Amino acid sequence: MILLPLLITAFTSQPTNGPSVELRAGMFLGARVAKVEQKLPVRKQVVLVPDEATYLDEISKWSTQARWPVLFDQEPLVSQFVRAFKPETVWRRESVGKTIKNKEQAMELAVASAWDGDGSIENAFAALRLPPMGVVFTNANDAARTGAVALAAGRGQLLRFIADDWGPVHKILSETSTTALQREIDSELQTAGVKYQGIGDTIDALTLCLSLPSRVTSSIALENPIAVTDAVGRDETGKRFAWTGWLFGSKAQSTYMAMCSLFLERNQYWFCNTYPNTGGWAKYGIGAIEETLPQYGIDVEVIGGSSTVLRQAEVGGVTSDVVYFTSKGNPDFLELSDERIAPSWLPILNMPASLYFLHSWSLKNPEARTTVGGTWLSRGVYAYIGSSHEPMLGAFVPPTEIVRRTMSLVPFLIAGRWNPGENPYARVWRLNTIGDPLMLCPPKGAIKRTYLEAVEDEAYTSLATLAKESLQETVNQPSDQAFARAISLLCSKGDDSIAQDVWNISATQGTLGPLSARAVLPALFRLQNTDAFLHAFSLLNTKMGIEQDMLWQLVSSRADTPLQVLIDNLRKPFELDDLLIIRTRVERLRGVNAVISIIQDKLKTAKGRNQRGFQRLLKEYND
Repeated sequence: MILLPLLITAFTSQPTNGPSVELRAGMFLGARVAKVEQKLPVRKQVVLVPDEATYLDEISKWSTQARWPVLFDQEPLVSQFVRAFKPETVWRRESVGKTIKNKEQAMELAVASAWDGDGSIENAFAALRLPPMGVVFTNANDAARTGAVALAAGRGQLLRFIADDWGPVHKILSETSTTALQREIDSELQTAGVKYQGIGDTIDALTLCLSLPSRVTSSIALENPIAVTDAVGRDETGKRFAWTGWLFGSKAQSTYMAMCSLFLERNQYWFCNTYPNTGGWAKYGIGAIEETLPQYGIDVEVIGGSSTVLRQAEVGGVTSDVVYFTSKGNPDFLELSDERIAPSWLPILNMPASLYFLHSWSLKNPEARTTVGGTWLSRGVYAYIGSSHEPMLGAFVPPTEIVRRTMSLVPFLIAGRWNPGENPYARVWRLNTIGDPLMLCPPKGAIKRTYLEAVEDEAYTSLATLAKESLQETVNQPSDQAFARAISLLCSKGDDSIAQDVWNISATQGTLGPLSARAVLPALFRLQNTDAFLHAFSLLNTKMGIEQDMLWQLVSSRADTPLQVLIDNLRKPFELDDLLIIRTRVERLRGVNAVISIIQDKLKTAKGRNQRGFQRLLKEYND
């Protein structure tokens, strides 16, 4: 039986006239999602595929009797997902070895097959007497089409194809193009033959799975630009008829985001609130969440909003399913309660996470890893409520209210929207909702899912078998490459401790090298083995951004960390923020002139905020 706590007054009281039509519709939609999830058994296995043809073939093996996560074989997405899902077995599947002649047809067949059909998605739903849960829009030439297949097949949604020439994510879509996008979606909805014109009818959820600008221009907006996911799903007068989510990126990334939404539980919450408990800011604190959520089976961790507390909390990474984070700032910085930090200081996520991020401008250009939003997404966030332009504080729904709604089965992204009559910012505005709009964050145990044992297939090979073979190879022919392969397989199946042991064995045999060092580094970070981490880091020929992030978050506060390692790895394009962390130590050990020399060197290539900061710091020393 589905637990549906419609009134949870411990978080916040309802208006005297009861829930709005939209809020009731959100709860009803969530209850529909929960009912479908409860009826679909899940196998405790993960299947890794090498290409799209194999991916579609694997999805077509889903049925109403069983389904399971399917991911493209790409790190760190695989190991991140596996650590959260905890499967009995991780399989690697052989390629079907064929090209896809008609992508649209192949995608539709896979979705229909997942619902026991043999061709038409609509016919498959009709045979099961299942009204479609929503509509997913994509394009056969866009990489995010694989995520579209997963969400349509996983949720029981219609699949529709639209144009793919809307422009890059960081641009602003013109009013003409915005209108064309809305009309094309409306036309597809009309041809689908389902009720969609109002909130509370058959179709209340739309998902865009393609690359397009995060900000758009519309005549119905009081101010432009606005968020693409708040423009799509509204009629020409601005009235909402559906809530919209958005996936974009590579095949591996969009599929990961979809599979996280479909298969992961969300029982561990992490809160970081940087706002003062005064004035209007107090409304956006955590209230009684820390005491109340455990009553619904949710584990809660709350940290203070200072940079010192944040840096202590993120040593070794953050392990949570849902993150709530409040801050002020722009796309390229965050204002904490005590100081400004760069996006690179955001937590590294050890598991996939859904995110409510109360911060201005974070999703202005979510493709760029150097922005706040891009950093979060690159670290494994798969559902994200955030702003793409200056939203004003009141545009955000307070965290306590979002939690109250999600505990009442309102889907996560929908819970982040104001409804008409609740707030002036219920109009079309600037908050974007990335991810699956049907994803729930319910009380633990609210949805009684059935889990089945893993099942072997002749096309599968378990990662355990491959790891065993690789370990034997390290015995027969020990080399950096052999150890790297074994360590990578162990990490992919979630065995960090064993991967560390294999690294130690490699050290005794004298085969340590850059390949095995890169493979083991994330495991050493999560295990907080600082000495081994520094050793492995020193063996890398080149350092990737995430590896430098791990370095700073794990060891930068340690007095025994070699100072030159940190100086050599000041992170672009915000080297100033890192230098300020170690400036006192550089002065003490090497003198003031050493700091000035670093500043002068970095000023040669510094730009924007980083350049201005270095200039101010240099002036401070010269004065």
